[in-house]
Amino acid sequence: MPLPQDISYQPQQQSREDQIASLIGNAEKGQWQIEDGIDWSIAPSPPNFLTQRFIGRALGALMAGEEATAAACKMLLEDNPAPELQACLEYQAADEERHAKVYHAYLERIGMPPKIPDGFSEATKQLVNWEGPPGGLVFAVHVVLQSEALTLQHELSDGIRCPLFREINRRVTQDEARHVAFGQLIGSGASTQLSERERLETVIAIKDIWDACIKALVNDNAVLWRAVKGFSERRWALQEKSLERLGLIEPVAA
Repeated sequence: MPLPQDISYQPQQQSREDQIASLIGNAEKGQWQIEDGIDWSIAPSPPNFLTQRFIGRALGALMAGEEATAAACKMLLEDNPAPELQACLEYQAADEERHAKVYHAYLERIGMPPKIPDGFSEATKQLVNWEGPPGGLVFAVHVVLQSEALTLQHELSDGIRCPLFREINRRVTQDEARHVAFGQLIGSGASTQLSERERLETVIAIKDIWDACIKALVNDNAVLWRAVKGFSERRWALQEKSLERLGLIEPVAA
């Protein structure tokens, strides 16, 4: 999925320093408030009865994921990163907290309580309680989970035929695309700071979080799990390719 042109990762056109400066500039200009950053005058179109449970669970999962990602960014800030990386992380933490609140506000507007899927909070605890190297957390948050959140947000925008949700999603995905670009930018540098053992342990930990999130979303429903299992495996294969390009996974010899 291509990123918006103004914040996409363009390693052939800019130096790393220029790209980080560009991301910081876009983050600063892209800050918005829940009250006036969304056109709340747009009338919502609530989902029908058959899709209400799914929508509540999907947005509940996104809310929990946004909150966990904000907490992970604050953990990375505790490692005293370089000033330019600190700025990116501070803006992202603010973005994620704002996203969680705006999803909650949307659910209130359509009269649906947020429903965090059983087991999802436990899955995100693995992220918040990350015990590996900070570089590994960068891959978990910025490379894998952020790109999956962006994919899910685009899928929901297509599936939820609600003009207010699409307005919200337009603002949120602009932020998330910038976060993904940040992960791609710093990922290759982060991988060189990890030992072979740390890289292996990082991949295992990320896959554990991935599997826990997927199983929580399907709520241990065997029929639903069979339906999404193949999709999940295909998505993970794409993530492995991304991690390989960034040096976290050794390329497989032909």
